[in-house]
Amino acid sequence: MTQSLNFAVLGSGNGGRAFCGQIAHKGCPVVMYEPLAETADFLKLKEEKKMMLAGDISVGGNLRGVTMDIREAVADAEVIFIVVPSFAHSPIFEKMIPHLRDGQHVIIVPGNYGGFRLKKMMADAGVNPAISISGTASLPYACRISDYNTVMIYKKKFQLKIATSPAETSQTVLDIINDVFSGYIHFIAGSNLLAIDLDNVNYTLHPLPVLLNYGDIEKNPATFRHYIDGLTPLISEQMMKMDEERMAIGKALGLDLSSTMDQLMMYYGQNESITYFEYVNSEESPYKDIVGHNVRSRYITEDVPCLHVPAVELAHLAGIDAPIAELCVRLSSQLHGVDYATAGTTLAKLGLGGKSAAEIVAMG
Repeated sequence: MTQSLNFAVLGSGNGGRAFCGQIAHKGCPVVMYEPLAETADFLKLKEEKKMMLAGDISVGGNLRGVTMDIREAVADAEVIFIVVPSFAHSPIFEKMIPHLRDGQHVIIVPGNYGGFRLKKMMADAGVNPAISISGTASLPYACRISDYNTVMIYKKKFQLKIATSPAETSQTVLDIINDVFSGYIHFIAGSNLLAIDLDNVNYTLHPLPVLLNYGDIEKNPATFRHYIDGLTPLISEQMMKMDEERMAIGKALGLDLSSTMDQLMMYYGQNESITYFEYVNSEESPYKDIVGHNVRSRYITEDVPCLHVPAVELAHLAGIDAPIAELCVRLSSQLHGVDYATAGTTLAKLGLGGKSAAEIVAMG
């Protein structure tokens, strides 16, 4: 089915390049859009048009093109994957929106409230093509670029949730993405965009260990292992409480969320672990070799403003408290000299300001 479709991948980081290799392996025409700079890597990729995956998935293939012209990337693409950090959503969306057309499927990986932001930006621009907008709960693998044309897949996920708006296009999108990842990762339907956004495990796994290990990370940014060095039994205990807050937000909104532990088991394999500390040190863990995040990495600069801030606002809207998430927002703001509570992904910036909890859920 997918071989007859044209694909675009907007983003050239770890996930973006991995998607290109995955799609190319399937024999589908895929164009990679580089949003930042004409680097030496970009020029080599533009000339060679090839992307490979190594490790837990060892596949690859030829790209249709590599470009810095977003019109060229998306103009005849039926499926557009947006695989960039959350803070890059707005500039990517702004460039993409004028070139959207009826019938396209836009899939944001991971969603991170990008679906709501894209809808608002399209409405503000007076652009209203009949497209579907989807979001995933996470990247489908733990991965890092190992060479300009190769991405190391430390471990793929077995299953991953995806949700689509409007709902009637959900099965079409699910069929497309499952065909692309056939034999490697199975995507399952989530209930709606908001549930997917709140179900991102980075909310629980990333910011708190950084904040509680700030000094060690600052001294050893190149060698500090976030999961192995950063997750102690006591820190893991606080992360479990933080995840309970997240689940309570979902319950108050009438959403059926999955615990972070249940998602880890679904992603990477079942075992007897009860705590995150136990899981990240288990045989199923994909995290043992991941190093090199400094105190201003995306584990704070993306996940606090783009995951914690909207969740805290949703908690307030639902009339419940989320004290650990609020602590992360306040402490990150103090340490970085940035008011993440206002600079982050507020409900107003998503076009959700002044709406009730029921109205927001229905919009997803």
